[in-house]
Amino acid sequence: MAKKGKYEKTRTSAAHKAVRKSNVKTARGGRGGIAALIVGLVLILTAFGGLYAWGVLLVKGDTIYPNVRIAGVEVGGLTLAAARGEVEQAVADAYASNTLEVRLPDQTLAFDPEQTNVALDGEAAMAEALAYGRSDGPIKAVLNYVSSKNRPHNVELETALELDTEYIRTLIAQTAKNSRQEARNSRAEVSTDGKSIVVTKGMPGRFLDEEGLYEAVYSAFQSGDFTPLEWDYVEIPYVEAELAQYHSALTTEVQDARYDEEAHEILEGVSGFQFDLEAAQDRLAAAEYGSQMTILLEEIKPELDAETLNARMFGDKLESRSSPYVNNANRTENLRLACEAINGTIINPGEVFSFNDTVGERTAEKGYKPATIYGGDGESVDGVGGGICQVASTIYYTTLYMDLEQVMREPHMYQVTYVPLGMDATVYWDSGLDYKFRNNRENPIKIQANVDGGYVNITFWGVKENDNYVEMTNKVLETFTSDDVEEVDETQPVGYRALKQSAYTGAKVEAYQKVYDGNGKLLKEKTITSTYKSRPNIYVVGPAAPELPDPETPWPEDPETPWPDEDYWP
Repeated sequence: MAKKGKYEKTRTSAAHKAVRKSNVKTARGGRGGIAALIVGLVLILTAFGGLYAWGVLLVKGDTIYPNVRIAGVEVGGLTLAAARGEVEQAVADAYASNTLEVRLPDQTLAFDPEQTNVALDGEAAMAEALAYGRSDGPIKAVLNYVSSKNRPHNVELETALELDTEYIRTLIAQTAKNSRQEARNSRAEVSTDGKSIVVTKGMPGRFLDEEGLYEAVYSAFQSGDFTPLEWDYVEIPYVEAELAQYHSALTTEVQDARYDEEAHEILEGVSGFQFDLEAAQDRLAAAEYGSQMTILLEEIKPELDAETLNARMFGDKLESRSSPYVNNANRTENLRLACEAINGTIINPGEVFSFNDTVGERTAEKGYKPATIYGGDGESVDGVGGGICQVASTIYYTTLYMDLEQVMREPHMYQVTYVPLGMDATVYWDSGLDYKFRNNRENPIKIQANVDGGYVNITFWGVKENDNYVEMTNKVLETFTSDDVEEVDETQPVGYRALKQSAYTGAKVEAYQKVYDGNGKLLKEKTITSTYKSRPNIYVVGPAAPELPDPETPWPEDPETPWPDEDYWP
């Protein structure tokens, strides 16, 4: 046991020695790092102190920093005494012999020595040169010194340079006044026909930046740099023409001819007008100021015109009928006026044609003449517009062959001869008696009406929708007459007899309408019954002869009763 403990103790002592040795080394290393830090700080402080000391020497120095110039003369490294004479002579030579030019786009300004009266205060200039880089403390002085070796510096001579600034300002102000130009905006005018635009390109204005130019001139004199100054005017912008507005206002879409259902007429197509806005803007941008350019509007004609559309809508003759009229000037004029009012009338699908609404009231103001009409009692009298029932009858006669829907139709009071019996229609304005039919087709139809060659002619135009056709026949079922009538006129002599009104034979007539398809198949049939009144012959007669006394009867012995004149006896 004793040996074992001794052995352990020995080992422990060796370990303690190792630890102690290590601690000694660490302590020695820590003392070395502090020493190095101290040495570094000392070096830094020494260097800073050296820089500071150098800066103090520079601040108090009597030589000008390197690369320093006065009015273009290099004075770096010189003392005031050495630099003064050289600078004064060089400045005097430079300012006395050099004229500063300012080159504007259209003229040149010259600032010569005699007018600017330039002079340099040598002492003040030297003081400014010597002070350069030394005014911000020793450290800054060192930095400025190092910088000046690589970058030249022109001393500002604000206090050392003497010149006539009033002259400079006056010359610049006068030049600014004479050279100022106001901007002129672009103008655009539309031609009277609206098919072109004349654009006058504007022109920018200009003005001279007086203060800026003065500073540049003054700075040139300060630096002694008489290199000509290139100077430009300040531009005053102008307003360019807004071609987009004209494009919006003048560009119109082309319109093909179209049918206006409400107005019942074909409207002519309208040309469109346009111009290439982008190309016009490029032209304007490239144009010279003040120049003129014309922008033409391109006309785009419609592909479909009214004539073509009319041919499409009303190019097929659907039906045409005519009726002869008597040679009576007044009646013929009435027929012509009525046809003129109807001619060209368009009836849309489903619409109703009214003769009275289309022709209107028949008045003398419209040119209608007196002609025979039937009075309320059936007598023949003159009435304004007489005879136009023939136009209504001819239209009715034609619509029967077109299988159009009949809305209102009345036969004449008496038989007529210009259309077949049972196929006539009468109209009368004051009584509201009208002729009407409906367009029961799928497309609009147009009526052509005129008088020509002794006939009233009615033709319907439109689009042929099928091959149907109509056959019309009629049959008189019965006729009847009226007994003659005598009207006594006491003013006429005994035995007078004259025809006042001719008789008409009455009749009951049936008209038969049969509609066939293109193959001859009967599609439908209709019977139309018409009744025409009879009218008697009316005679105007004189009074009856007096009744004579019986010759066998004695004449009364009345002295007041005259004996008949001998002419009285037959």
